Amino acid sequence: MKRILLICLAALWLLPSVALAHSKLENAVPAQDATITASPERIELTFNTKIENLSNFKIVNAAGEEMEKDKVAVEGMTMSGTVPTPLTNGIYTVKWVIIGADGHSVEGDYSFTLEAPAATEETSPEPEASAEPDTGTNEGKGNPSSTTERDSTNYTPAIIIGAIIAAAAIALFMRRRK
Repeated sequence: MKRILLICLAALWLLPSVALAHSKLENAVPAQDATITASPERIELTFNTKIENLSNFKIVNAAGEEMEKDKVAVEGMTMSGTVPTPLTNGIYTVKWVIIGADGHSVEGDYSFTLEAPAATEETSPEPEASAEPDTGTNEGKGNPSSTTERDSTNYTPAIIIGAIIAAAAIALFMRRRK
């Protein structure tokens, strides 16, 4: 009897830790909240765990229009896709949905700003000093793991399973007392 009660208590204790082991975004190129000076050729998201091939992302401009991107590739903990058409200046949001190592769907988003210098119509065809594009480093940009994450899983099944285990333990305990 004590063994069953201990097993039930251990199961209840372990359920919350299993349910909270979701994948998180660790690094992004372009970086979260970055201001870049050239249109990105590629979007790359790296997570803290391996992600499944069904994972995907989209790029949305400030007007809510989805921007063109090529096929998204997932390799281990990294998801990436190329941007075939240069983006215009503005704020862009990368919205991602992944299937993490724990099998749960997790979604989130982050934004970056594109402020490319305006093309000048001078007689000289040579550009002035070349601006280097953002390398995706996070210097002074904050922690990329603090992205807005919304867990799309529902914890109701874990609560129901825990209630069933507790009810079974109580019923077994009451039955043994008679």
